[in-house]
Amino acid sequence: MTEKEFSSGGVVMKKTSLGLKVLLIRDGYGRWTWPKGNIEEGESPQDAAIREIGEEAGLKNLDIIDKIDAVHYFYRLKGKLIFKTVYLYLFEAKGNERLKALECEIEDARWLPPEEALKNIEYKGAKKILKKAIDRFKKLC
Repeated sequence: MTEKEFSSGGVVMKKTSLGLKVLLIRDGYGRWTWPKGNIEEGESPQDAAIREIGEEAGLKNLDIIDKIDAVHYFYRLKGKLIFKTVYLYLFEAKGNERLKALECEIEDARWLPPEEALKNIEYKGAKKILKKAIDRFKKLC
């Protein structure tokens, strides 16, 4: 029997004097991605994304811009097949909060120019979603 799991996360961007920057974290597997994590009991996907960004990167001053996508995939954990759905939202970071990577889960957190973020993001399908998010941010913000 397949178990279901739901996560939520966000592509976070900010405007700086040096141009647009994209937040990427290096996860516990050593791969660059966006902050995300499991949705807790009674939590909305948007609230989970905001909480995870705060926990993993230390950012609290966020504006939600738009829903980007929902990603679905299967993976195995301890012999069990799990069908995972990840809801992704586009955020704008406000102010000059410093990044604080959650060291027990995250190896690093960085603001990167869009081109560098697109080169570094590693998970299957992530580059396409990140490109969509960057284009939407440029259009809406």
